[in-house]
Amino acid sequence: MNEAELIGMDTKKSFIAKQGVFSQLTNEETDVLASLLSEKHFAPGDTIVTEGDHVDSVYFIVKGKADVRHVSIQNGAMQIESITTLEPGASIGLNETGFYSLSGVRTATVCAITPMVTLRLSVAAFHGFALSNSHVSAVMRKNASEILGFYSNTGQT
Repeated sequence: MNEAELIGMDTKKSFIAKQGVFSQLTNEETDVLASLLSEKHFAPGDTIVTEGDHVDSVYFIVKGKADVRHVSIQNGAMQIESITTLEPGASIGLNETGFYSLSGVRTATVCAITPMVTLRLSVAAFHGFALSNSHVSAVMRKNASEILGFYSNTGQT
């Protein structure tokens, strides 16, 4: 891949800004978080994440489509159920309140349908970022509480 194909910092910042969970970060925090994103490509049929694996990163889809699948055993046979299709702008492992998996384990398998370009954010790098920016953890807790309907100042839920 040549330099012209690399995803620029403006695009990375745009993807960070589009995520509800990061919506209240300062410009400086957005810049730092965007610098932690790495470009990762997947071919059709590649598995991006596997159900049951440890969550070590989240992905932002820049180009391409992916299938979200749940695997189960029914009557002794493996069943694969397609849950949804993810398109550019979607994320894998992140929602508006934070990281999807509270247990630290992937809840679905995601496979590339078309050639894909993603931005990967390591969970370890994110935790380091949050620890060095105390405002980040506070903002994420506040944002999640607002979205989930909790009102910490009044004790109401």
